[in-house]
Amino acid sequence: MHKFTDEIAACRDCNSFSGADRLNMEDKPFVFFNVEEKWQSKEGVKVLFIAESPPWNGKQSYFYNEAEDRKSTNLRKEVCKYLNLSLDQFRDEGYLLLDSIKCRLNKQNKKKVPREILKTCSAKFLSREIKSLKPKTIFVLGNSAKKALQGMCEIPEFSEFGDLAGHKITEDYEKDLSKFHIILSVYPGGQTRKYESNIRRAFLKITHEAPI
Repeated sequence: MHKFTDEIAACRDCNSFSGADRLNMEDKPFVFFNVEEKWQSKEGVKVLFIAESPPWNGKQSYFYNEAEDRKSTNLRKEVCKYLNLSLDQFRDEGYLLLDSIKCRLNKQNKKKVPREILKTCSAKFLSREIKSLKPKTIFVLGNSAKKALQGMCEIPEFSEFGDLAGHKITEDYEKDLSKFHIILSVYPGGQTRKYESNIRRAFLKITHEAPI
């Protein structure tokens, strides 16, 4: 299985892009928290969760930081809550979460994700990670992650991902595309509480529990 840690650590491909000043290219949590070695199941990945980018707010803020215990909501708390799993159990179940953009992205003043950065990083790393991991299911967390996948439709192995462009993240979407089972979910968090029923419905597709 290909290892990406060193490549991600060295990458500066977005330096000349519009919005590059919003990236922290020195702090890459995937590298710092040793995701490949510590959090990738040796038995293989069954469900690959795709998010947008690591949080901007602080060097310790990250899905795989076990020591982070902020009172406010964060992605790890939300995902583990819906799955009813600890972070260790998340890994042992064959689950893995990856960001489309590997650098921390500042969205404090501008919420919109730079399109060129999202497309470039997804093509260089995320597409190859998917090919290497060969997950049965890809669970898409939020609109930016959906755009990252649909942007891969130019890559022959992911040509059917273009179907995602015609669907909203709030839809009850579950479909096989390019030999992967794709599930869309609203990004879980404080600002999306009104979509909680949509989010729960999406997570139930992988936990196989009866809807509440």
